Amino acid sequence: MFKKLFHITLSILFLLFSINCTLSNSFAAENLSAAKQDFGTSYNVTYDVGEDGVTTVSEKITLKNLTSQYYASSFKLIIGATQISDIKASDDGGLMEVNSKQENSSTVINVKFNQQVVGLGKSLSWTLQFKSRDFAEKIGKVWEVRAPKVSTSTNLESYNLTISVPLSFGEPTLISPIPRSQVTSNGKVLLSFEKPQLISSGVSANFGNIQLFNFDLAYHLENNNLVSILTNIALPPDTAFQDILFQKIDPKPLNVTLDDDGNYLAWYRLSRGQRVDVRVLGSSRLYTDSKVKNPVLSDSLRKKYTQSDKYWEKDNPEISAKLAEILGNNPKLEPLKKVELIYRYVVNNLKYDSTRLNDDNLERLGAVTVLNNPTQAVCMEFSDLFIALARAAGIPARELDGYAYTSNSILRPLSLSKDILHAWPQYWDDKKGWIMVDPTWENTTGGVDYFSKFDLSHLVFAIKGSSSTQPIAAGSYKYFGVDSKDVAVMLSDVDFLGGPKLDVNLDIANPLLAGFPGKLKVTVRNTGNSVLSSRDLVLKSSKLLIVGGDKQRLGDIPAFGSAAFDINIRTKSLFDSYSDQIIAQLGTEKFIKDIAIKPFFAFAVVPIMIAAMIFAISAIYLAVLGFHFYQARGNKKKNG
Repeated sequence: MFKKLFHITLSILFLLFSINCTLSNSFAAENLSAAKQDFGTSYNVTYDVGEDGVTTVSEKITLKNLTSQYYASSFKLIIGATQISDIKASDDGGLMEVNSKQENSSTVINVKFNQQVVGLGKSLSWTLQFKSRDFAEKIGKVWEVRAPKVSTSTNLESYNLTISVPLSFGEPTLISPIPRSQVTSNGKVLLSFEKPQLISSGVSANFGNIQLFNFDLAYHLENNNLVSILTNIALPPDTAFQDILFQKIDPKPLNVTLDDDGNYLAWYRLSRGQRVDVRVLGSSRLYTDSKVKNPVLSDSLRKKYTQSDKYWEKDNPEISAKLAEILGNNPKLEPLKKVELIYRYVVNNLKYDSTRLNDDNLERLGAVTVLNNPTQAVCMEFSDLFIALARAAGIPARELDGYAYTSNSILRPLSLSKDILHAWPQYWDDKKGWIMVDPTWENTTGGVDYFSKFDLSHLVFAIKGSSSTQPIAAGSYKYFGVDSKDVAVMLSDVDFLGGPKLDVNLDIANPLLAGFPGKLKVTVRNTGNSVLSSRDLVLKSSKLLIVGGDKQRLGDIPAFGSAAFDINIRTKSLFDSYSDQIIAQLGTEKFIKDIAIKPFFAFAVVPIMIAAMIFAISAIYLAVLGFHFYQARGNKKKNG
């Protein structure tokens, strides 16, 4: 009866829930792909997260035989987690034999059935259970709970997922995708999902809406030139999703300015052969929602963020051809759809190569090179290829470099610990502004969604948009031949306090000569520990005329930074004589400069000037008169 039956082992890739069948040697190899569709599966899965973050995963699986030619006797499951324990499986006949081993970033579990699934339409229901620390994690003030995605590459008939989270974790602030239902029961929040919701990505849920980090950064500057130089370092910037507070910058910079990309550049002058070690201490507050309510990208920056660059070769024919392949014959796709297709291509077609991290001279490949060598990517290449393809599609994109918190560097690798810690891209959306994504971590976690939502673990040190190489981030400023630990970032439970602190200096000649133009030099310094946001400086005076208007728009001024500009003022006549005040107002703060106005003839120097002028005129007159007298006398003698 069973002469036509063939034994198969079902290999279940838990990350994608796809079934791969391997047949015995007696069956023709060309029939292998057909065998994959000979069993249907249904899942009812529960992630029960404990107070300590340990997650108990229970999978109730029903395997249905769709053929009379094969029977199944075992499963192989590849689970995208490395911290697996207490694995057990059972069916109606009792416990089943289970073996497991770790391979790279996954755990391979082999389950041997107590009974074979033999006969068309026959089914077997069984349960797999294990515990893991990889699916829930407390990161500072935030709990993050994640579950991998499912796939329709095989006969996945149904898939239901319930995630149970303790109420003590706090209110869920970001859940992607939106759960089919959300209820509270027995001290737990229950989030339910179905197969259609989980096909494109896994579940990601945050409990808590801010994250706090303290940082201690070292920068090493050296001048090997024959003359003194003016150079800068990039400090962690404020962005739409993070606020920065600086506790200390030692030594203090000459100034801190803001570039087009939003970086804070601290400037130092170094003499010939001089070395300077700069230490920067501060805190950061990260947000799930953007602080920018009405985002705007200027035409000049839009052009800049869609141009080609050294590692973002968006005009290269290979990039153009690949983009056409990704987008297909549909040029009218919305920008968001284009960028999602590009992102999915990068995630699904590049392979993370951890062996490259052992190279002390890790070379950045760039977009075109990694397109031709997709198995050799680290975070730089995931970012570079995404940016190049996005820019080729006309979508502004740029790179973020910085620190990314991870408790499992295999699943969420910090690719460049000897240079920058991590790199990830962002793209521009006209409605939402800059949006961060992380194709590297979605790839290495096997489908955890880093596109439709983002976590609170990525702290930006530097923004690369105008250039693919500059500025360099903290951790990259090293003396030649000297290696050191230059980046320390710690989670914090204490929210920081602080803000900008203003110092406005008004410099003008005093007293002011009436009737003559005067120049007021205004210097605004931020002596506080956080950025002074853009605002109007209003200048007022009772009698003096302020030429060109009484308002001056200030851009953002970083902590330890300053801005200076000149204002022309004058009196109404040559004969004004009075005392006045120039008032500079920034928000509610006022800065006052007392000034005296004197008529030009009342100045001590005026009589001297007048006497000098009279003497000079008299001397010239006498000289001319003498010359004419001498000339006339000479003519008289000549005519004599």
